[in-house]
Amino acid sequence: VIVTMTTPVLTAAAFAARTKPVVFTYVYDPIAAGAGKSRTDHLPHVTGVSSFPPVQDTVDTIQKLVPGIRALGTLYNSSEANSVKVVGVARGIFEQRRIRLQEIAITGTNEVYQAAQALTRRGVQALWVTGDNTALQAFDGIVKAARDAKLPLIINDPEFVPRGALAAVGIGWYETGKAASKILARVLRGEQPRNIPFEEVAIKKLVLNHEVAKALGITFPPDIVRAASR
Repeated sequence: VIVTMTTPVLTAAAFAARTKPVVFTYVYDPIAAGAGKSRTDHLPHVTGVSSFPPVQDTVDTIQKLVPGIRALGTLYNSSEANSVKVVGVARGIFEQRRIRLQEIAITGTNEVYQAAQALTRRGVQALWVTGDNTALQAFDGIVKAARDAKLPLIINDPEFVPRGALAAVGIGWYETGKAASKILARVLRGEQPRNIPFEEVAIKKLVLNHEVAKALGITFPPDIVRAASR
């Protein structure tokens, strides 16, 4: 059995490992990654647990942390299906709320810092980065660009908040991994992946960085603090 984590790895395994069962986890959108057409109609050797991030909650939080925000910057690798899907969903929400989303597509980690710098010069009032693997590999560059421009950085990966983001509205990956372990056990006992539907497990997790908030002169609203303490 092959266990995969992240969308790019699932995409590769789905097509290169057809002779072995594949169980995935830590994936935003397995359908966009090419693992099937639906939760039940999928590649016969692939199954697992997906976790789409809470995009609308992310936008809500951004508006609470940056009241009156009119423009937001984001960067992502346009070759990563997960990032394209999340940004596409977010784009529609931002448009409805009349928030201009400035986007820069990157192709490698060497472009991340310059792209983040470019975004800060486009009149944006905050930066947002979803779980793009390329961007996260060069996350310190994004943090530096945001810090130099004195802009808040909001992300969807709670684990990266201590490295310099203001806040994360993401997923509790522990629950996702636990759910995937149960599916893995079924496959190891001989059950065929074709008979196991994809599961969606996404427990919202809000993490705040009070040190960054202090440096930016931002006071977290009481409801945000309460939500983060749960």
